[in-house]
Amino acid sequence: MKNSMTNQLAPFFVIVVAILLSTKMTNASDANSWPVSRGNAASQGISESKLPDKPRLLWTFSEPTTAFEATPAIVNGQVFIGDLDGGAYALELETGKVLWRKKFEDGFSASPAYKDGHVIMGDYEGLVRCLDAVTGETRWEFSTDAQIDGGANFYGELVLITSEDGGLYAINLKSGELVWKFATSDQLRVAPTIAGNKTFLGGCDGKLHVIDLDSGKEIGEGFPLQSPTGSTPAVAGDYVFAPTHSGNVFAINHATLQQEWLFTDAQRSQEIRSSPAIGDGKLFVTTRNKRLLAIDTKTGKLAWEYVFKKRSEASPVVCDNRVWVGSGDGRLVSLNLATGEELWQSEQTGAFNASAAIAAGKLVIANDKGSVYCFGE
Repeated sequence: MKNSMTNQLAPFFVIVVAILLSTKMTNASDANSWPVSRGNAASQGISESKLPDKPRLLWTFSEPTTAFEATPAIVNGQVFIGDLDGGAYALELETGKVLWRKKFEDGFSASPAYKDGHVIMGDYEGLVRCLDAVTGETRWEFSTDAQIDGGANFYGELVLITSEDGGLYAINLKSGELVWKFATSDQLRVAPTIAGNKTFLGGCDGKLHVIDLDSGKEIGEGFPLQSPTGSTPAVAGDYVFAPTHSGNVFAINHATLQQEWLFTDAQRSQEIRSSPAIGDGKLFVTTRNKRLLAIDTKTGKLAWEYVFKKRSEASPVVCDNRVWVGSGDGRLVSLNLATGEELWQSEQTGAFNASAAIAAGKLVIANDKGSVYCFGE
């Protein structure tokens, strides 16, 4: 009887072990890669990696005749990034060595995105390019009708990317053919955020749009945000968090499209251009009046704030119990998640206008002076 029961339970234990191993592998993969602009499909701005208490500068890659405004992608020990003059680069994460570089006619302010050996980059003229991650050779091109500001995201075999022409495009990853397009009434300057089979778009039309990714059709009529937004929304649990140009931050139940709370600071409200990061029960955004805000995700109340010496429009990143963000005066800081206490800083020339990418124990960030910096241990 005992042997019979053992035999019956054996497959169960195999399944449990497989699940645990799968989970471990997934977490390890998350820690070692930053494949899309906000780190994961839900645009949470979170890395599962570890960083030292006092990271040191490991290497610098410089192209002094250009500037960077994009967050890098990091996958398989490679750093991918594009510059404002049409340069596209793959760098070795460990050394900063150039693995390949390509020159195109138009520049890139949008972040690159990576999946299955494909690097997706959108340029000023609205052209979406798919590059081979190993060689940099172009696999396919797809044209939209206006500039691309937000990085791509992925749903199955679909590349999801927005354009200032107001469209969300779903393109087949392998062929480059259009599968479907969703059109809004105004510009889209954000990356698509994904939860399940839905994507969330903050638009210049002042709405949060929810799109069914299987059909390409909108669910409902969009949640009114009261003002335009250029911030990529973040999803955590049942809620999507959306900052706006008016300085408000909305928490919206993404199943019912009902507002949970609204954060506003009437006395010091300033435009929010950054995308949020989530960690320790808080939402982190920078504002145009030199502040980084930590907002309680349950109540919408301000938990703490940090004041920069100069304006920061970069999006924060959460990693290893700290929030990391660069500013317009070339400072990169890490802050305690619970209190906002500054724990570390490094000062470089130029301005950091995009967020860092963190993976495999390294933080990579680029500035408007044509430099890419890698910090670690």
